[in-house]
Amino acid sequence: MRFKNLMSGLLLGSFLAPVEAVVLEFHSFTGLSASVDGTLDGATVADQYGGHQYTSYVGSLGLMFADPSVVEDIIGTPLGSFRGDAGGAHAGGLGLMGFCIDSETGFGVSATTDQTFYYEPMSWEVAEARYLSEGVGGYRAGGLKKAAYLLERHYVEADAGGDLEAAAMQAAIWEVLTDSDPNLNDGRGNYFLRTDTGDATLNQRSGEIAALTSQWFAEADAADWGGSGYDPLDRVLFWLDPADTGANQSVITLNPNLVSAVPEPGVALLVVGGLGLALRRRRNAMGA
Repeated sequence: MRFKNLMSGLLLGSFLAPVEAVVLEFHSFTGLSASVDGTLDGATVADQYGGHQYTSYVGSLGLMFADPSVVEDIIGTPLGSFRGDAGGAHAGGLGLMGFCIDSETGFGVSATTDQTFYYEPMSWEVAEARYLSEGVGGYRAGGLKKAAYLLERHYVEADAGGDLEAAAMQAAIWEVLTDSDPNLNDGRGNYFLRTDTGDATLNQRSGEIAALTSQWFAEADAADWGGSGYDPLDRVLFWLDPADTGANQSVITLNPNLVSAVPEPGVALLVVGGLGLALRRRRNAMGA
């Protein structure tokens, strides 16, 4: 899918007149591995969505704040944060780990900060209302809440475990967003992992991810996904394009401090400017 380049500009941290929501500015850059700009390696797996077969690069996203001092002064150091690795364009910079929630939508990338993107941090209820009203393809009602539950319960495992766990978390999030009965086994539902690629390494990786996510799904089912009263507010946050959810990549992060920055409509608020996002995700073969 064609990457959307939103209008450029800079939001300065300042008190503004009452507005409807916080809008944050991002600059994206290319990131290849844990040794470049703090982004993480993922895992190449074989999957299928909506009848199209892919070989996907999946794993954690590195969101880089362009001005860490502003972020830390206003909202503190977010959970799930990291520092950019030595040698990268954002060496020493504050970053935040997250996962994408649009399986067929990319995020524009640039080696510089020339491209600017605007995003709103939202609770799952607001994000879901946007997804449903804008008709995001394949989305299942309640999927965002399940994705939040998975991230909250297994973030530490996914973050500390390496490629397999990070890829499992990403695949699990896509699965609960698109299928009502979460199961990544080959041939089940609208989205699943394939083990019929003819490549033994890809097939093995898909099988390992399916096995791990099966454990996560079983535990979540046993807990009724947190029950009817489960609310990820103050722990999990969604980032959506304020103009068009379906045309730009959306992201889920574990970040209670940023959730507290989302005001009620009509309340004077502080806008944080100069943020940066790094996304490394590629799809080969058919599709995006």
